[in-house]
Order: sequence, then C-alpha cells, then structure tokens
Amino acid sequence: MAPSVSKPALLLNGEELGEHIDLASELLVAGVEVIFRNIEELAIDIGPGGARIRETVSGRDLADFGLVQVMAYPRPTATLLNAVADYLAANGVRTVNATGVGAPTRLFKYVRLANRGLSVPSTVYLPPRLPLDAYHDLALRLDLPFVLKTVTGGGRDSLVANEGEFTKKLQSAENARGFLAQEFIPPDGSYFLLVLGGCVSFALQHRSIDGGDLLEMSSWEDATLVEPKSLDPVAQSTAVQAATSLDYDIAGVHLVRHWTTGQWCVVDVSPNPPIGSGGHIADKVSAYSAYLKGRLADPNQADSENSLDPIFIDERHFD
Repeated sequence: MAPSVSKPALLLNGEELGEHIDLASELLVAGVEVIFRNIEELAIDIGPGGARIRETVSGRDLADFGLVQVMAYPRPTATLLNAVADYLAANGVRTVNATGVGAPTRLFKYVRLANRGLSVPSTVYLPPRLPLDAYHDLALRLDLPFVLKTVTGGGRDSLVANEGEFTKKLQSAENARGFLAQEFIPPDGSYFLLVLGGCVSFALQHRSIDGGDLLEMSSWEDATLVEPKSLDPVAQSTAVQAATSLDYDIAGVHLVRHWTTGQWCVVDVSPNPPIGSGGHIADKVSAYSAYLKGRLADPNQADSENSLDPIFIDERHFD
C-alpha cells in the first residue's frame, strides 16, 4: 500500500462518486485518505472564544483536514457555504469549489466576526432536520432562556424557555433553511453605532422595555443619543472592527455588553443601516452627508463595501 499523505481530504456532498465503486478504498490504496460527508453532517458553534466547525460522524474539526472539496449543492449548502469557506480560510485549509456561493447570512457574519477575534454571543447552528435531543443539549450549553432565530434573517427572533416553546417555534417556521440558537444577553444598555468610513459617527443607547418582551429594546425615539467620543473606546473599536471585518464601509452595528464577562458582543452588523428611517433622522443624515462629502472629495480612496459579497445562487437549482 502506498503511504498516505499527512492529512485527509473531506468531500462534501460527494456520495454519488462512490455509487459503483468503493472510491475511498481506491484512493487510500493510492495514498490519499478521503472522508465523505454531506452538508447535514456539519455542526457549527460560535462564541466569544471563536468559531468551530466539525463533521458530526467522527467529531473531527474541519481545520484538521488538508483539503475540503464541495461536490454538489443540495439545500442548505448555499446557505452555509460561505461560512464554511471563511472558517477554512482562517485555518489555512485549501478549498475546492467552495467560494463564491452563498448569501451573506447571519451565520456567515457570526463566523467571519469570530474568525477575526471579535466576541459574539454563544451561538449554535441548527440544521433543518434536528436531532430529537436538540433542546436539552441547547439548554445545557446556552442556559435558559435562549434566543432562536433563522439563519438567513427575516422574521422575529424568539425567546425560548422550555421544550414546548422550542418545538412550537420550529414547527411554525416553514421552509426555514436552518436556525441559530443563541445565548440570551438582555438588551438593557445595548448600543446602535453607525460606522462610516472606519469611524463611529453616530451612537444610540437603548434600554429594555419593562414588563414586555425581554428581546424588545426601547424605540428609536426613546433611545438616548450618545456623543461618540464619550463611548467606551473598546466599544468604538469593536464596532469599527466588526464593520471592517465584513468589508463594510457603511454599517449599522448593534453591540451589547455581556453581563458576566464584560466583553462587548456584536449582535448584528448591517450594510443597510436605517439612516432615513426611525428616530434621530437629522443626526444620522448629518453624519451620512459628512461621510459622502469626504468620499466625494477623495475619489481615489477605495471603498471596501461589496468587496466580499458572494454570488447568491438559488438553491432550487441544486435540489
């Protein structure tokens, strides 16, 4: 038998290659160890310590493979692929046919931010088909209550405190391409920061609404306007790093401070912040106009926005 290379290759969605022959055995004879897995056999965990993606059959971290090749794109591959590709790139793993496919989902953003060393609330990816014991595992890992949201965004985030609520939320989310279960951090004292051209140009502090939904923050009108220069420098740098990590020259960043670790956690980064809607419009427009004047006065300055936006491929073409 020929000696095998030091690290195996992972082939995602390549089951049909071995339909007529034991391809893994044939390749092993040639000195190449190949592992076949499908997209449903990946687990994704994100937290303050970083991101981890593993295949669930043997529990091997994708960072331990020498190469990852994507063979086909059945749902929900396109939803997950840019997050997987970013994780592999951050860990120096070569990829084949794994870039340029996917939407900039919440999952992708969280993985990208964690790969850049930023803190996000502990988050677990849940595939569309969940194991029966998913709730109990999540309750142990994230504590109760935890937040349930869709991978792709849209719809309202839900607070889950028991198994019945968990099951009901999943059953009511038809056609979802997966879910994110996330550690609940109360929004009291959370911030919306407008990052323009690498600077925090506008800041609002929200508070929780007493007696209402724990996920709900005060409205734009009730939020407190904050002078950006008076903000915690760590909060400012975290917001700027979050926008820069996603190559957004214009971004609305939602930050919240973890009540036990004291870390500033990034809850959301949007390239389409509500400049012309919500409250404090005059202040936001003033900051935005100053940004545009600066950009127009220096047309040679590179604008990073959209430099990473992947090509979205409708997964219906791969079903």
